[in-house]
Amino acid sequence: MQSFYEDIRDFLNKGTVVGDLLLPTHYAKFERLDDFQAGFRTHGHSGENLVSDTDGGWHPEWYVIAMTGLDDPIFIAAVEAESGYPVYTAAHGAGRWDAVQIAPSLAVFGRLLEALAEVKEDIFQFKCLIIAETGPLNEYWCEVIDERQNAEISEEPSSDIGGYDSTEFETGSLIVNDLGPHKLKVVQIISKCRGLSLKDTLALAAVPEFEAGSGMKLQLRRLREQLEALDATVEFRPAG
Repeated sequence: MQSFYEDIRDFLNKGTVVGDLLLPTHYAKFERLDDFQAGFRTHGHSGENLVSDTDGGWHPEWYVIAMTGLDDPIFIAAVEAESGYPVYTAAHGAGRWDAVQIAPSLAVFGRLLEALAEVKEDIFQFKCLIIAETGPLNEYWCEVIDERQNAEISEEPSSDIGGYDSTEFETGSLIVNDLGPHKLKVVQIISKCRGLSLKDTLALAAVPEFEAGSGMKLQLRRLREQLEALDATVEFRPAG
């Protein structure tokens, strides 16, 4: 294991955070790598061994090196040293672990994260960097790019400030009746709008209908547009 630790030392010490929730937001400490395996290789409370060779299990050679903002693991396989340690992720809480390769090597992944951290509003450059380092976009990278685009849109001020009538000053709540097909994206937007953690927002969204925001109808217009663009079913419900 010593050579394994040495090969990832620089990557962990740099700990590059781009800022996107689907990319690494916190990293294992080099000296405490084993502690970062709780919940994956071992049970967090009992210490029970969780590794398994079965389909959908956490494989014995997998080691978590970072976590995304959605608490999904970023990991490598200890047996793939000769390949430079390809990097994987898997959806947390899906009931099984299905590894998706997101970079051909740890060195490539580290270089890509550093380059992405330098990109500001240029979504085209953001996409080109990913393709240049990883090749054709898989489902994971497509979602990363989609989320970056949505974030850019959500930060743009609305230019339509004169097209409302007196009812726009009604106060009430924006209610979500159906998350639609893009549940994760909807939850992320509401999490950002309400200042809640993703965990708390997911718990909120577990009921048949819930409040995405409250205030004047005019103030909620932009949020409503964002949610409906993702095919969520929402309604403004006046107070009282």
